[in-house]
Amino acid sequence: MITALLLAATLTPFDEVVAAERAFAAAAAVKDRHQAFLDHLAPDAIAFLPLPGPARPSHEGKPPAQGKLVWGPSWVAVSSSGDLALSTGPWEIQGLPEDSPLDVKTGWFFSVWRRQPGGAWKVAVDAGTSARMKFALPKQVENGFAEAPGKGAPQGTAGDAKSAVTTAERALSGAAKSGLGAAIAAMADAHVRIYRERKAGAFGAADARTLLANDKRSVSCSTDKIIAAVSGDLAYAYGTCASAGTDDQSKLGFLHVWRRQADGSYKILVDVTP
Repeated sequence: MITALLLAATLTPFDEVVAAERAFAAAAAVKDRHQAFLDHLAPDAIAFLPLPGPARPSHEGKPPAQGKLVWGPSWVAVSSSGDLALSTGPWEIQGLPEDSPLDVKTGWFFSVWRRQPGGAWKVAVDAGTSARMKFALPKQVENGFAEAPGKGAPQGTAGDAKSAVTTAERALSGAAKSGLGAAIAAMADAHVRIYRERKAGAFGAADARTLLANDKRSVSCSTDKIIAAVSGDLAYAYGTCASAGTDDQSKLGFLHVWRRQADGSYKILVDVTP
């Protein structure tokens, strides 16, 4: 008992989120997938179906899911206040019947975790993309914020972050009418991570530059909600984009994670716009 207490006291928020993600994946491997999600989703969790909406109804009262969903974190980052975290890595669906209509069985998950009032971590946003790739469970997890995000930046608050990101999202939406990829590239963090459906993930400015250059979609985006860490160094926004200037009425959901920079401004650290 004393050993367990001492171990818990030495765990960093990064360690806690890695453990929470791995526990979530382990639960999905031994029990029905829908129940594993219900056990780990926050009460107000959002999923992309494909537009953002409440996540829990998509798992409540469902028959057992076919196949086994396997995943593991390869990159985790936590706000300096320890209340908001990001987790991503590869996933694969195994054991599907031969007549399954699913043609792509691998991809990248991206989760936003929030610490709950009781201290537990729960998934607040369940997002990701599918992509053909060789699957392997990550053996190590990179600490995305080995150095504090926005190191040297003036201290902020959640309110400051929400205000700044609201303004940034409006500017991004305006620029995206002339091309989504170019708009994201102009506001990207040096360590930006880009996720697109049926594409390999782009991690870092160099990889992102190529992927974004090919994303010439003209869209107009509307933000549903912005949530920021208490420390104001991270904030995420989600909403819906619609084709701009065409008769195409198709819509897609987006998730943006904004990171405070050393000069106090905010740039896009993560963009999931399938």
